[in-house]
Amino acid sequence: MRPYTFGAYSKSVENSKNTILQQYMKAEYDLLSAIYDKKDKTFIDLGAGYGRLLPLLSETARNAVTIDINPEMFTELKRMAMDHRNCMALEGNMQDYEQLLNGLDIKKPVVLLMQNTLGTLESVDSYLDALNVMKEIAKRYDGEIVISLLCKEELKHFGIQLYTEIAPMTGTPDLKKTDFDKGLLVTNTGYVSKWWSKDERKQIRDFFGGRLLKEVVTDNYHIMNIKP
Repeated sequence: MRPYTFGAYSKSVENSKNTILQQYMKAEYDLLSAIYDKKDKTFIDLGAGYGRLLPLLSETARNAVTIDINPEMFTELKRMAMDHRNCMALEGNMQDYEQLLNGLDIKKPVVLLMQNTLGTLESVDSYLDALNVMKEIAKRYDGEIVISLLCKEELKHFGIQLYTEIAPMTGTPDLKKTDFDKGLLVTNTGYVSKWWSKDERKQIRDFFGGRLLKEVVTDNYHIMNIKP
């Protein structure tokens, strides 16, 4: 398990002065804020980290269920959730969603996988497993999906710049091991971040099927809101 902490994430990522990163996080916030009828929906944040989105969800959603497997990040996530009456923090692997969500108050869920979490997952065997979890939850509870991805085309430029800036948390980019053709950034600590090509993003969209409710596409990031 990566040695992430709330302090390191907050300092390196949340408070980064990188303009593109700040625009990316704002685009995520804006899309979530614009979800139709959100006051009548449960937001389920898979890979919630320390709870970056929790204050927004607590204000805009019917209720929120946040899940993370990293014990260091979960400590802060649990603390934050206790401050919001309509939020719950669960520690565990998203693949155990049936057990984690059993008996909970869930209505028309919006299932989230944000900030390219799909490309950095440690807790699943493959990214297809994570996509299947999202789809299964959305289909079972008549919900929808929001998935947020980073674009392979900008890995060589924005990606290297970004990970150089947040090296105190993830390690310094290792250009000998990084594979730009496959969209795989590797650092000197062994951290791996997968960035997604246009074709791969289309495959993800096709995997979910259903109806595309909204999307945000830039050279650097791609966010999709889908009703499977």
